[in-house]
Amino acid sequence: MSIESLVYGRLTSYSGITAITTRAYPLLLPQSPTYEALTYQKISNTEQKGTSTLKDARFQLNCWAASYGEAHALATEVKAAFEEWHDLDQIPGVNFARVVGETDEYDDDTKVYRVIIDVMLTTTGD
Repeated sequence: MSIESLVYGRLTSYSGITAITTRAYPLLLPQSPTYEALTYQKISNTEQKGTSTLKDARFQLNCWAASYGEAHALATEVKAAFEEWHDLDQIPGVNFARVVGETDEYDDDTKVYRVIIDVMLTTTGD
Protein backbone atom coordinates (compact mmCIF):
# COMPACT_ATOMS: atom_id res chain seq x y z
CA MET A 1 0.00 0.00 0.00
CA SER A 2 1.12 3.59 -0.57
CA ILE A 3 0.52 6.85 1.25
CA GLU A 4 -1.53 7.97 -1.77
CA SER A 5 -3.77 4.92 -1.26
CA LEU A 6 -4.25 5.83 2.41
CA VAL A 7 -5.19 9.41 1.50
CA TYR A 8 -7.63 8.18 -1.16
CA GLY A 9 -9.13 5.74 1.34
CA ARG A 10 -9.61 8.49 3.90
CA LEU A 11 -11.25 10.77 1.34
CA THR A 12 -13.66 8.05 0.22
CA SER A 13 -14.53 6.51 3.59
CA TYR A 14 -14.90 9.43 6.03
CA SER A 15 -18.64 9.77 6.63
CA GLY A 16 -18.69 13.58 6.58
CA ILE A 17 -17.09 13.60 3.14
CA THR A 18 -19.09 10.70 1.71
CA ALA A 19 -22.31 12.44 2.76
CA ILE A 20 -21.33 15.10 0.19
CA THR A 21 -19.38 13.17 -2.46
CA THR A 22 -17.55 9.93 -3.17
CA ARG A 23 -15.74 11.38 -6.19
CA ALA A 24 -11.99 11.64 -5.50
CA TYR A 25 -9.36 11.70 -8.23
CA PRO A 26 -5.56 11.83 -8.31
CA LEU A 27 -4.23 15.11 -9.73
CA LEU A 28 -7.02 16.12 -12.15
CA LEU A 29 -10.76 16.15 -12.48
CA PRO A 30 -12.26 14.12 -15.33
CA GLN A 31 -13.05 16.01 -18.53
CA SER A 32 -16.73 16.61 -17.67
CA PRO A 33 -16.83 16.37 -13.87
CA THR A 34 -19.84 16.14 -11.62
CA TYR A 35 -19.59 18.45 -8.59
CA GLU A 36 -18.89 18.29 -5.72
CA ALA A 37 -15.59 16.46 -6.26
CA LEU A 38 -12.10 16.11 -4.79
CA THR A 39 -8.64 15.90 -6.27
CA TYR A 40 -5.46 15.10 -4.38
CA GLN A 41 -1.76 15.16 -5.07
CA LYS A 42 1.46 14.58 -3.20
CA ILE A 43 3.55 17.75 -3.06
CA SER A 44 6.57 16.35 -1.21
CA ASN A 45 7.78 13.35 0.77
CA THR A 46 10.97 13.86 2.77
CA GLU A 47 12.74 11.94 5.53
CA GLN A 48 12.67 13.51 8.96
CA LYS A 49 16.10 14.49 10.23
CA GLY A 50 17.64 11.90 12.51
CA THR A 51 15.48 9.00 11.35
CA SER A 52 15.28 6.81 8.29
CA THR A 53 11.83 5.45 9.13
CA LEU A 54 9.66 8.58 9.48
CA LYS A 55 8.78 10.84 6.58
CA ASP A 56 6.85 14.06 6.19
CA ALA A 57 4.45 13.85 3.25
CA ARG A 58 2.66 17.01 2.16
CA PHE A 59 -0.58 16.63 0.21
CA GLN A 60 -2.78 19.15 -1.54
CA LEU A 61 -6.48 18.27 -1.31
CA ASN A 62 -8.75 20.24 -3.65
CA CYS A 63 -12.45 20.66 -2.90
CA TRP A 64 -14.35 21.51 -6.10
CA ALA A 65 -17.95 22.75 -6.26
CA ALA A 66 -20.38 24.85 -8.27
CA SER A 67 -20.87 27.29 -5.38
CA TYR A 68 -18.66 28.92 -2.77
CA GLY A 69 -20.78 27.51 0.07
CA GLU A 70 -20.64 23.95 -1.30
CA ALA A 71 -16.86 24.15 -1.73
CA HIS A 72 -16.48 25.31 1.87
CA ALA A 73 -18.87 22.69 3.23
CA LEU A 74 -16.75 20.00 1.58
CA ALA A 75 -13.53 21.64 2.82
CA THR A 76 -14.87 21.63 6.39
CA GLU A 77 -15.36 17.87 6.20
CA VAL A 78 -11.96 17.29 4.59
CA LYS A 79 -10.28 19.25 7.39
CA ALA A 80 -12.21 17.26 10.00
CA ALA A 81 -11.15 14.00 8.33
CA PHE A 82 -7.45 14.83 8.33
CA GLU A 83 -6.86 16.96 11.44
CA GLU A 84 -5.03 14.73 13.97
CA TRP A 85 -5.80 11.60 11.89
CA HIS A 86 -3.61 8.56 12.45
CA ASP A 87 -3.68 5.05 11.02
CA LEU A 88 -0.96 2.66 12.10
CA ASP A 89 -2.91 -0.44 11.02
CA GLN A 90 -1.51 -0.08 7.50
CA ILE A 91 2.02 -0.29 6.13
CA PRO A 92 3.08 2.40 5.56
CA GLY A 93 1.11 4.08 8.30
CA VAL A 94 0.14 7.59 9.27
CA ASN A 95 1.53 8.57 12.67
CA PHE A 96 -0.09 11.98 12.66
CA ALA A 97 -1.78 14.36 10.23
CA ARG A 98 -2.38 18.06 10.49
CA VAL A 99 -3.98 20.70 8.29
CA VAL A 100 -1.35 23.35 7.55
CA GLY A 101 -3.09 25.64 5.07
CA GLU A 102 -6.26 26.64 3.24
CA THR A 103 -6.78 28.80 0.15
CA ASP A 104 -9.87 29.83 -1.85
CA GLU A 105 -9.90 29.99 -5.66
CA TYR A 106 -12.41 30.61 -8.41
CA ASP A 107 -11.99 29.68 -12.06
CA ASP A 108 -13.80 32.27 -14.17
CA ASP A 109 -13.60 30.12 -17.32
CA THR A 110 -15.35 27.09 -15.81
CA LYS A 111 -17.31 28.99 -13.13
CA VAL A 112 -16.12 26.54 -10.47
CA TYR A 113 -15.02 27.20 -6.90
CA ARG A 114 -12.09 25.43 -5.27
CA VAL A 115 -10.86 25.31 -1.70
CA ILE A 116 -7.29 24.04 -1.44
CA ILE A 117 -6.40 22.23 1.79
CA ASP A 118 -2.73 21.53 2.56
CA VAL A 119 -2.15 18.53 4.83
CA MET A 120 1.12 17.34 6.36
CA LEU A 121 1.32 13.63 7.22
CA THR A 122 4.01 12.08 9.38
CA THR A 123 4.31 8.59 7.91
CA THR A 124 6.21 5.36 8.44
CA GLY A 125 7.21 5.10 4.77
CA ASP A 126 6.28 5.90 1.19
